[in-house]
Amino acid sequence: MSVEEAVAVIVPVCMDLQERHARGEVLYVHPSAVAPGSDGVPRFKPRLALVPTNTGDRHCLAPELQRGLQPGDACASVYSIGAMLYEMVTGQHVGPAMKRPRDIDPSLPDALEALIGKAIIGDRAHRPSDLAALASAMYHVAPQRSIHPPDVSEERLDASAQGEVDVRFSMLPPQSRARVDGGDPFGAPVIDRTNVAADRPSKRGADDPRVMLEGLKARLESDPRPRYVVSKDLMDHGPFSAVELLQQIASHAFTSDHILRDEISGQQLPIAEWEEFAPFAQQAGLLREKRAEEKAVVRAADADKKSGIAKSIIAVSLVLALAGVLAVWFFARRGTRNEDIVVARDRTGSVEVNGDIKGKKKGGGGGGGGGGGGGGYSGGTSFENVLNSNNESISMAGEQGSADLTNAQLAAPLAHASFVVRCGAPDDMKVSVRVAVKMGAAVGVTVGTNPSSPGVAACIDRAVRGLRWPQSPKTDFVNTNY
Repeated sequence: MSVEEAVAVIVPVCMDLQERHARGEVLYVHPSAVAPGSDGVPRFKPRLALVPTNTGDRHCLAPELQRGLQPGDACASVYSIGAMLYEMVTGQHVGPAMKRPRDIDPSLPDALEALIGKAIIGDRAHRPSDLAALASAMYHVAPQRSIHPPDVSEERLDASAQGEVDVRFSMLPPQSRARVDGGDPFGAPVIDRTNVAADRPSKRGADDPRVMLEGLKARLESDPRPRYVVSKDLMDHGPFSAVELLQQIASHAFTSDHILRDEISGQQLPIAEWEEFAPFAQQAGLLREKRAEEKAVVRAADADKKSGIAKSIIAVSLVLALAGVLAVWFFARRGTRNEDIVVARDRTGSVEVNGDIKGKKKGGGGGGGGGGGGGGYSGGTSFENVLNSNNESISMAGEQGSADLTNAQLAAPLAHASFVVRCGAPDDMKVSVRVAVKMGAAVGVTVGTNPSSPGVAACIDRAVRGLRWPQSPKTDFVNTNY
């Protein structure tokens, strides 16, 4: 509204309230309780003066009534009249982030700003309570369209029920523009400001949360008074200015659940319930959650990494342990059973070639049954029979003729006696084999075993008779022990 329109509404409402309070009435005074009368003049309507349910109405209640939402007296109504007049001429509501009216609209009269500042003093002990004086003073600001109230001295607005009116407790922030005379009615230092229009968010970014928070922050910072106290850990911290409080919230010193008290208005609520500070506390909380999530992710990654390394170590250890067990088993097996078998089965005999024997025919020599602990026969002439019937004289030195076969040729077929193993000779059995060789075949064989085993001896006898040597017409004799 224009100043004239706002004064035309607020003066008759103020006069109506003065009469009601004079009769002892206590009332809920807020915008929803104002409506035109039958004559078209705005007045207070008791039937509309209900407990405020919307935020816009609650902003216009005096601070001392907002805690319990109770009806108020004339002193409380003075605050409500000033808050409604502020909304009419600025389009904004009263609160910690409010601006001075002339910071929003420099064309507004200084006198109007001064009246609003006196009316919306937060501490009722320093607030005027004379509605008649307030109506008269507002009428003189813009009398063009308003009804004429009774003339009452404006000096009555300088005294409260409990003492002098002190504008330092006004909800209006300190003056932000240098007066022509250099004075400051609030007694606060002058703050240099840039163009006011630059502080207003553009229409394009009005719905941008970041732009809205920046605008809210700028409005809060326009009030340098240390007016905010925070209760934390059963202790009061502060008072802080709005700038300092926002810094504390941003640094996570205070969170949404801490109690914030405004020393100017006397309001005391959790930070989460303060319209002006809750968004900043919420952003700080989201940042804490984000950082906590990032730390949790890093911890989880480190834990997974460590777990993976531990699992790898365990897996490698198990593999190495298994490999060690298998190696021990393999070498133990090989060093005991397998190696024993290979060694035991590798029956190599010591071959003695009787190349220097003079064989002579003797009587009484018949086939016999093998010596050395028992023998066995598979058929054929024995070694002794051939030896006894042999009349040749053999000399390896070559004096009486040379043997057709060398020692190596005679010993070769008997060197690897696998037939001993095949015939089932135990490892601890001693076996002696004597062979008479002529024309590449065994013409006489005698096998002895110790301990005696006719079956094994007979098997070896058959095997030896099946061996072949290089052919020679002379008879040669070979002794072999296994």
